Amino acid sequence: MNRLITFLALILLATSSASSADDVNVGDLVLSTAWSRASTGMKRPGGAYLSITNTGSADDRLIAAHTPAAARAELHHHTMDNGVMKMRHAQAMDVPAGGMTMLKPGSFHIMLFELKSVLKEGDMFPLSVTFEKAGKATIMVHVAKTGARKAHEHSTKHMQDMKPQDHMKHGDTHMKHGSAPAQ
Repeated sequence: MNRLITFLALILLATSSASSADDVNVGDLVLSTAWSRASTGMKRPGGAYLSITNTGSADDRLIAAHTPAAARAELHHHTMDNGVMKMRHAQAMDVPAGGMTMLKPGSFHIMLFELKSVLKEGDMFPLSVTFEKAGKATIMVHVAKTGARKAHEHSTKHMQDMKPQDHMKHGDTHMKHGSAPAQ
C-alpha cells in the first residue's frame, strides 16, 4: 500500500500544472502549503492542513476531501464551548472572494480517519479536495514531525515571498474566516 501511495504521489507531482512545485490551481483558487503531522500510530486519526487563496471575484466553498492515505477524510473545525475546546464536523468551509482561508491546527482542518499506514516525517501523500464552484483538485501533503504546529520550512516558502500588504490581507481574511460559523 505504501508503494501505491508513493507511486500515485510521484505521478501527481509530475503531471501537476501548478505555478510552483507545491501550489495547485483550480479555477480561481490556489492551493498551497499542504501539510500533516507524523502520526503516533494507526489507531489515532491524522489531520491535513493547507492554505486556499481565492483570486476570483466570487466566493467558493470547500465541500469535501479524500485521500488514499485514510479510509475517510472529513472537514472539521474547533470551537470553544464554556472554556472547553471541542471539535465539530463541518459541512463546508467558506473561501471568500479575493481572500485566503487557512486550514490549521486548532481551527478549520481535514481529519483523516482509519489511516492506511503510519504517516512518517518527510513522507508525502495526495489529498483531493472538492469545491462548490472550482471543482476538484489534488495537492501533495508534506508530513512534518509529530506535534508540529506549522508546515515544513520548504512548504512555507511562498509566505516568505509574499509582499507585506499581502500578509495583511491574509490576516484580515483569516480573522473573518475563523470567526464565521462552519456551514
